[in-house]
Amino acid sequence: MLLNLARSRALMAERGLDALVAASPEDVIYASDFTSWTVDTFRDVAVYAVVPRAGDPALVCAIDGADYLAGRPAAVARHYTYGTYHIERAPDAVLDDAAARLLAIRDGSSHHGSATAALVRALRDCGAAGGAIGVDERGLPPGRWDELAAALPGAVLRPASDLFRAIRLVKTAAEVTRLADAARAVEEGMRAAFRRAAPGATELDLERAFRATVAAAGAAPGHFETTAGTRSAASFPASDYRIRAGDIVRADCGGRYRGYWADTGRTVAVGAPPTRLARYYAALAAGIDAILAAVRPGVAVDTLFATGVETVRAAGIPHYRRHHVGHGIGLDMYEAPLLAPSADDGARRFGVAAPRLEAGMVVNVELPYYELGLGGLQIEETLVVRDDGYELLTGASRDLLAYAPAGEAVADGE
Repeated sequence: MLLNLARSRALMAERGLDALVAASPEDVIYASDFTSWTVDTFRDVAVYAVVPRAGDPALVCAIDGADYLAGRPAAVARHYTYGTYHIERAPDAVLDDAAARLLAIRDGSSHHGSATAALVRALRDCGAAGGAIGVDERGLPPGRWDELAAALPGAVLRPASDLFRAIRLVKTAAEVTRLADAARAVEEGMRAAFRRAAPGATELDLERAFRATVAAAGAAPGHFETTAGTRSAASFPASDYRIRAGDIVRADCGGRYRGYWADTGRTVAVGAPPTRLARYYAALAAGIDAILAAVRPGVAVDTLFATGVETVRAAGIPHYRRHHVGHGIGLDMYEAPLLAPSADDGARRFGVAAPRLEAGMVVNVELPYYELGLGGLQIEETLVVRDDGYELLTGASRDLLAYAPAGEAVADGE
């Protein structure tokens, strides 16, 4: 189960809440493990997951979402559906397993005329309709809050998007598994792109290799900020620029696996790189190593920031500057904690205080460098904070990679 139910209920108790209502696609996935293409495509289509202080969580979705419930069952057993979507059944047909599950869900769910009516029923069934309800306002279109308040006159509605972020700070084992799968797929795509990084290849060639490989690994390709030569100093869209001997190729790329993000980066040299960039790269690698050596539960995020920046400056880039050296990652690509100069920076951005690392957090650590007219460099790792330090979810070498025709040196980081 993705949802940390014990943590959810502990934080709900602190705020005096009787139930939580997830409304954004990310929080619905977290609370119920339900998603469908319609939720991501039509952001005004209502879908909710209810997490009560007592009793079982519930899912509210449009009746056409039953197809996805049948094909990939959610982690909640109580289903409330709404709306109209007609499906016929052939007379005397013998249904396969998926069709039988679909029919059982359509016939067995508590069905209502509207999403609001279905949500009210779900809250009443768990005894929370007249209590204090935390609502994930980030997922509500304009007017939906007032509609819910009018339908629940005995309840007190409180904004709770920040509470969901606080709950999601510490990842469950199921979440870490998905994050690891996402990281693996995106690294495979990045390595495939690097294998194409020969003189004469274009940035677009690399992007096509990345996207095809990530998709073949079962993930959805995301950003591909990968540029070559002096263009690597910025995150331009991929172009028809042709790679030359001596170019640096800087990759910052990502994607999602079943809702969970990967965000990683490395740098490859196509032939001998500019001497100054090679020296700068060694300084960045020293900074990453220093941050990783300091990772443990309880360490302050501003300490990690200072460790990274000061190490890079001392190791060869005295003018090095960054606004952050890492961020949490999960159902959102950027989550708390933010490894910034002050813990207040992360609180302002995410609405939740996370001044220190906790065991179970998943964090990206990154120290890129950009210099217009020279080029850019990227090292970005993803790790899980463990009781005794950390566990890397990314696996590529942190050395400045070298292009080889066979691709093995780039592909495996050896």
